[in-house]
Amino acid sequence: MEPTVTRHHTGLESSGGATRVARLLVDGLAAAGHDAALSFELAESGGAPTAPAAFGPALPAGAIPHLHCSGDWPALLGSLPEARRTVVTLHDCELFTGGCPYPLDCRALQGGCETCPRRFPDAEARRKLKYRLLHRLEPALVSPSRWLARLAKSHLHLPVTVIPNAVPWPAQPPRRDEARQQLGINPAARVALFVAHGGEQAEYKAGSQWRALWQRIRQQVPGSLAFIVGGQTAAREDGLIVWPFVERERLALLMAAADLLLYPTRADNHSLTILEAMARGLAVAAFATGGVPEQIADEETGLLVEPGDLNAFVQRSARLLASPGRCRDLGRNGFSFGAKRFAVERMVADYVRLYATFK
Repeated sequence: MEPTVTRHHTGLESSGGATRVARLLVDGLAAAGHDAALSFELAESGGAPTAPAAFGPALPAGAIPHLHCSGDWPALLGSLPEARRTVVTLHDCELFTGGCPYPLDCRALQGGCETCPRRFPDAEARRKLKYRLLHRLEPALVSPSRWLARLAKSHLHLPVTVIPNAVPWPAQPPRRDEARQQLGINPAARVALFVAHGGEQAEYKAGSQWRALWQRIRQQVPGSLAFIVGGQTAAREDGLIVWPFVERERLALLMAAADLLLYPTRADNHSLTILEAMARGLAVAAFATGGVPEQIADEETGLLVEPGDLNAFVQRSARLLASPGRCRDLGRNGFSFGAKRFAVERMVADYVRLYATFK
């Protein structure tokens, strides 16, 4: 197959799920012999950002533009000429809302965003502008989840291809005892983990409720330990350790050492956090919201709880955390399930097949 030339664009240089997927694609395409590069809008380490309006004019001839994220979708979409075949991966709902990544139970979206309850400025005008620009380009839209694909089709009236997210998958899950030894965690401890970018400030991940949920779980599993990871602070309390944002390698080690990922997300497309946990053989308890049920099979590869049912989340998570053998079984099942479906090589191959349809 003739090598594909792609230019990927995202919002942030190094953080966020969209950037993670874009980087994995760029690296995977390069490893497969394709010409791929990444540009971004905001530098986090002194790099040179690309203004959204400058992306289109800077594209090499013949390159396929692949858009992942933007702080200014109208400018980014408008930078591309009408005849330019384009790929857009929907990492959230923002391309068909007035500004919110996830509308949750917002009723305004169904009738238009004339009165935005979250006070996004010019919400309806921006929503209509994005709609017009997308229909001008008629890009190949991709969703990592069937859930978001259905939503996007209903609002944008354009076809959407489903290509699930993926992460690097090891040949074998890491050894829990070795990870605990490196982190100084008691081999016999029952260890739970909360993690999200923003930590306890992560609105869509129910971060403000983490401590209360953990206190209730720990009452049923005395002596257990939890880590909260991803915020701006560090602290240690009875049975709770708070870590700020850590590098991916450190988080992977902690996932390998834990028994259970507690993930009470209120809204999610196709969570990379869940995939990273599965790749470490870590069992996951989550609400069955968005695309999460496409990643986890209840009582087979993890726990799925009715969205918003905090009592059920606490009760079922506590029972699982108290059963280390069951945690290991679900974690091993999740590892095997994900290795067949969510390895990064599969994601790269799926996108290469999509790019090939442009020729």
